[in-house]
Amino acid sequence: MEITLTINKVEKTCNINPGITLQKFLFSLGYRSVRDSDDSEGFSGSDTVLIDGLPMYASLLLAVQVQGKHVTTPESLIQGRKLSVVQQSMIDAGIVQSGYNAPAAALLITELLERVKDPKDEDIIDGLSGLFNRATGYKQFFHAVELAKKRLHDPDYSTQFVPEFRKELRHVGKVKNKIDGAKLVTGAKAFVEDMVDQNSCVLKMLRSPHAHAYIKSIDTSEAEDLPGVVTIITYKNCPDIYYGQAGQGFPEPSPYDRRMFNRKMRHVGDRVAAVAAETEEIAKKAIEKIKVEYEVLQPVLSIDEAMSEGAPIVQNGKLMFESGAPENLSEYNKS
Repeated sequence: MEITLTINKVEKTCNINPGITLQKFLFSLGYRSVRDSDDSEGFSGSDTVLIDGLPMYASLLLAVQVQGKHVTTPESLIQGRKLSVVQQSMIDAGIVQSGYNAPAAALLITELLERVKDPKDEDIIDGLSGLFNRATGYKQFFHAVELAKKRLHDPDYSTQFVPEFRKELRHVGKVKNKIDGAKLVTGAKAFVEDMVDQNSCVLKMLRSPHAHAYIKSIDTSEAEDLPGVVTIITYKNCPDIYYGQAGQGFPEPSPYDRRMFNRKMRHVGDRVAAVAAETEEIAKKAIEKIKVEYEVLQPVLSIDEAMSEGAPIVQNGKLMFESGAPENLSEYNKS
């Protein structure tokens, strides 16, 4: 169907799938700052846009719902290659970290300062209440708003929020902006999803419903027979390569305790199978056709439970340490 809307003050008429979300529609048009970082559940805020001036989650809207409306994305903030006052203030205040929700934060702070000329802490909390941030601290957001507010009246205003140390050093102990800060705060191409070819496969994951269990059997035959399914990966055909679940690199002392897919499930949401297919719809159908039988085990839900006598052994199997020496935590190794 055809819709007409205004995006960042430019009127556009587009033919769309009636079921497409506004986030996917905008992303397909090149508005990369409107990101889906919560599987369209609507809690992270990285997909925030303004609809006729009001902040809304693009993942919770269908594109057809903005027919005739004005949509503002974070791309509207930058002029040419020059960052807006808010964007530069965010970088200087140190709140541009992962970059996934930084563009949305810039849009929300801009909207706040246009609406409230002298925002107090409660105004800032309210204005950013739709944003879920885990990448930086929280006090810096108040610093960024204060800095932007003053720079809107005095473009040359500058201040330093944290002290510097060690005069003899050039970098350690010094206040430095992120090298990629401008790219992240504007929503420019910076992530794997920005480089994906148009004809790339879609991967969907089947995850464990149990906190502690073994996979007794798994049957992927029906799923593999679906046209458009390229491959399915489980513990049976996963490469026997171990890595550290802690996610850190050398010299991180934690053991290399996991393969990409394991027979043992150690938490709710653990990886059971991955489907690579030509479309998202096919991948979802294939996931539904995978048959799994679990041997459910007693979970360990606290440190006290883990330390108690006779506690279940969660970490069965081979562990690889950086020395390369394997170690088993139990005689019963099903991993």
